[in-house]
Amino acid sequence: MNGGALVTSFSAYQPRTFAVKLAAAPTKVSSVRSTPVKLRYDLATASNDRTKSTQGFDGKGNALPAEMLPSQIQFDGIEFRLAPSKTGMPNALAAKGQKIELPAGSYNRLYLLAASFDGDQKATLEAGSKRVELNVQDWSGFIGQWDDRQWTAKEITIPASGNRPARTERDDYAEMTGIKPGYIKRADLAWYCSHHRNAAGENVAYSYSYLFGYSVDLEPETKTIKLPDNPKIRILAMSVAEEDPTVKPAQPLYDVLPPAAEGDKDFSLSSSATSLSITQERSATVAIGVNPRNGFQSNVSLAATGLPAGVTATFTPPNALRAGTLTLKADNSVRSESATVTVTATSGSLSHSVPLLLKVHTIKKGALPVDLASAYNATGIYEDGATFDEMASLDGGGFALPARPLGASQEWEGVLFRLGPANAPDLVTGTTVTLPPGKFGTLKILATGVEGSQKSQTFTVAYADGTSSTFTQSVSDWYSPGSFSGESSAVTVPYRLTGDGETDDGTFHIFGYSFDLDGSKVVRSVSLPSNRNVVVLAMTLVP
Repeated sequence: MNGGALVTSFSAYQPRTFAVKLAAAPTKVSSVRSTPVKLRYDLATASNDRTKSTQGFDGKGNALPAEMLPSQIQFDGIEFRLAPSKTGMPNALAAKGQKIELPAGSYNRLYLLAASFDGDQKATLEAGSKRVELNVQDWSGFIGQWDDRQWTAKEITIPASGNRPARTERDDYAEMTGIKPGYIKRADLAWYCSHHRNAAGENVAYSYSYLFGYSVDLEPETKTIKLPDNPKIRILAMSVAEEDPTVKPAQPLYDVLPPAAEGDKDFSLSSSATSLSITQERSATVAIGVNPRNGFQSNVSLAATGLPAGVTATFTPPNALRAGTLTLKADNSVRSESATVTVTATSGSLSHSVPLLLKVHTIKKGALPVDLASAYNATGIYEDGATFDEMASLDGGGFALPARPLGASQEWEGVLFRLGPANAPDLVTGTTVTLPPGKFGTLKILATGVEGSQKSQTFTVAYADGTSSTFTQSVSDWYSPGSFSGESSAVTVPYRLTGDGETDDGTFHIFGYSFDLDGSKVVRSVSLPSNRNVVVLAMTLVP
């Protein structure tokens, strides 16, 4: 040590460790004196394990874990005293512009223990004649994130190779369109928990809950404060303190992650698909991404041009920054056609566009859905939350399709299909199905494979005159499409169900197949492959 400075020297690759003992401080500051402020609590923001909550922190029953909340919290040398916490017991105050009396005494700072819901909330607190702007942070979510790359998914064509035909596959990371800058929120964290409770009283792991500390300088002789008029802000405790001037670090004590800003502020526009199909009296959606660059923060207006007659476009939200959804809806007047729809985002003088190939289909007239009620011999569709035995599942291993996204019917290539009931037999496998008599040009089937792709399966259509037509078709696994010839992905769902009532995220497929019939003959029946791993969900006969 030389004059209070640590002096040393290093050569290359020579790490060293130093132990420095600090001398006694020349002066001693007085300790902080704090006093709790009495609050009239009007809101129960916490719940006990496995007890239902109707209000909770966010008004929807989601709540702080009552057992994890202490009776006191030490923050920056002051003490917050919390009300007892249990289901249904008020322990917080919703900020509605109330006037709060401060304890008698000489205090120069006010501290609040608070958080908000429905995102961070801007608010104004009045302390005597002074107005203080606060940004009260959300009670959940993330208080910091690294840079997040933004991607656009695209369908890519893989050329034919050997005996395998050309096919199209979806690449979720086809093109990087920008980077969402990392951030760290600025409020001081006073309390943290690794989970919160839902309305049913269940622990939601890794869905964090927070309370933040906020300080406000008080003018001399301040007797009252007026809370912000924003009931989305919850205040769990308040204290006044007499303390020395605040000590501030010369530099931030942790990374503040300032966003990089190089070049002009701008944005890019992307869509989750380059093409979309829509059927008469139905709708389809595509995700639209507005990715800011170089600190761009303005809203943009979205518009779609080049729409075919009878097709309308709706953006949600209409002025999006970052993520949004475009919904295209076709009314009864549309005709079958293809068109290039241009999606344009505009903000002031900035404008960017992306093309979207739209195929419009009309419902094929005369198509006859086959009633499979008498043929159902397996169960594979359940309502969310239903429990079932693994043998009563789509794959025979404990997984099933969800009824909510499937609905009662589906459409593929302008043909409607009638699906079976949920939580009851709704699949046909390994049997012969009686067809309604008539002369038809095509039999269309919605089916899928389980336990891997099922190759070279035989479907046989019998006619009333004793003849038959045989079709050989490979059927892809519901989770891993094989892109076989004669196969199309007709329906996708974003998750599947497990036998214990839980969900398993992923993209799961139902495939469409078309078999050309002898239109001069009356159909009688169709024999399905004798294979439990090929399951049929619906059939429709088309003239």
